[in-house]
Amino acid sequence: MTTQSTFPALRSERLVLREMRETDLERLCAYLRDFEVSKSLSSQPHPFLEADGRDYIEQAHTNDTAENVTWAIELDGQFIGGLKAKELQGAASVGYWLGQEHWGKGLMSEALRAVLTYLFEDRELFVVRTGVFKENPASLRVLTKLGFKITGEAKHVCRARGNVELDEIQLQVTRNDFLRLTNSDVIS
Repeated sequence: MTTQSTFPALRSERLVLREMRETDLERLCAYLRDFEVSKSLSSQPHPFLEADGRDYIEQAHTNDTAENVTWAIELDGQFIGGLKAKELQGAASVGYWLGQEHWGKGLMSEALRAVLTYLFEDRELFVVRTGVFKENPASLRVLTKLGFKITGEAKHVCRARGNVELDEIQLQVTRNDFLRLTNSDVIS
């Protein structure tokens, strides 16, 4: 499998996916302090404090990018969210979030499409998995639009809600399904 020595910065039509910066801290904390954002994430606490933001950025910087990559999503020079690909040498999976003011504009579909293209073409992965809480239909639409198929259901802890277990839909997309969609221009 590929090993990474430099951070894999990506570009799409409107977005730059880049390494986290210390200057992202204020917006990172403001976005993840919003319960409407954090309630759909499994690992972020609520309230999200400055120390949590510093830990988030530090963890992103200490990742071995051969195994885990945390991208900052940037629009018009401003940090707007995060996307992580993890366990890239094994059962690869992705997780993501956007600040609420950026929802419903197709930005996450665009960011995730860029990351999946990178994972399937550059990293030569065969399958990528994820999960979404059942009560998050917008995220489910993003995933199915990009070729993810439901593989099952499970319970998953949501830290922002006091570690309560929520119903989660598990999904995966294969390289062939994603590339077939991408090459047919079905994804908009």
